[in-house]
This record gives sequence, structure tokens and C-alpha cells, in this order.
Amino acid sequence: MSKLFDYENPVWNFVGKLVDLLILTGLWFVCSIPVITFGASTKALYTVALRLTKDEESYTISSFFREFKKDFANSTVCGLAALALGVFLAADLYVYWNMSSKLGAFLFAFFFVMALLYLMTFVYLFPMMAVTEYKGVRLVMVSFVTSLKNPGWSVLMILVMVVMVVFGLFVAAPFLVIGIGLAAYIQCKITVLVTKHYHIKTQQEEN
Repeated sequence: MSKLFDYENPVWNFVGKLVDLLILTGLWFVCSIPVITFGASTKALYTVALRLTKDEESYTISSFFREFKKDFANSTVCGLAALALGVFLAADLYVYWNMSSKLGAFLFAFFFVMALLYLMTFVYLFPMMAVTEYKGVRLVMVSFVTSLKNPGWSVLMILVMVVMVVFGLFVAAPFLVIGIGLAAYIQCKITVLVTKHYHIKTQQEEN
């Protein structure tokens, strides 16, 4: 019976991680409301989620805000650029989808491919920011090349993100309070697995 209340018990460990992911999702949502801070809050989300995958994190809130402030300018610029490109591609897809011409169909197909490549790169961008010390163009290039070398994992990471959001919005709204954090957790697991097979400098190697 005493083992039931042991904090090392797998059940309590699982519950503890669910609570941490719930807190992470809430912090990410609140800190992303100004939009301009989307990059910093998402970087913090993935960095803390990465530590949770390794059972290294114990102070979720303080760690989140520490990572939120760390390298704020770089993560903010990265996040805004990613959002701007995403909005641009989405707008183009919408416009060309509604064009009833061969040119419209061609341009829609072109931007659809661009959007897919964008998503494949985007789902690695912040996990890579958490795993490595790469910044700017180098970070984008490493994320892009990694996504192309691992198309199966890239599609899975996109599906994880989409399923979490869609399930929360259209099936069980309360799931949203943990869905974002859980998606980040799973994507970090995948990114760590992928980076083991390539010569990508991790934060530990940089230090």
C-alpha cells in the first residue's frame, strides 16, 4: 500500500507529467496572447517539454519563464518570421483555391507544395531550438534538411500537432488545456530520436 503513495510510482510519475504539461499549455497560451511573444513562449514550451522527456524538470513554471527571457530577441524574430510566412502561404492558398482557371490551379498546386515544406520545417524549428544551439538561418536550414531526410517522422509530427488541435476544438474542448503541451512533448521525443542519427550539435556538445 505504501508503494501507492511513493512519488517514484509510475502512476504518480505519469500524473505529474500530465500536470506539468497542463501548466505548460496554460503558460504558453497566456504568454502568446501578445502575438509578438509567440516565438519566445513557444521556445520556452519546447525547451521545458524536452527536459520533461528526460525527467530532468522539477520546477516547470520558473523554468518556463527563465527560458522565455533567455535569448528573447532571437526566438521572437524567429517566431514572427514563421508566423508571417505561414499567413502569407495560407492567404495564397485561399486566393488560388477560389480562382477558376488553369493558372489558379497551377499556382494553388505550387503554393500547396510550398506550404507542405513550410509545415515540415516549422514542426522541427522550435524542437531544434530546444535541442541545439543553432540560431537564425542555420537553425532554419538544419530544420529544413532534417525534415526532408525524415519525411515519415515529419508527417507524423505534423499529424500530432493537427490531431491535438482538431481533437480539442471539435471533439473535447477540455483536451486543449493539455493538448499543446502534449504535442510539444511528443515532438521533442521524435526530434531527439532523429538527431541521434545525424551529426547535429546538441546543447550539451556546444557547452
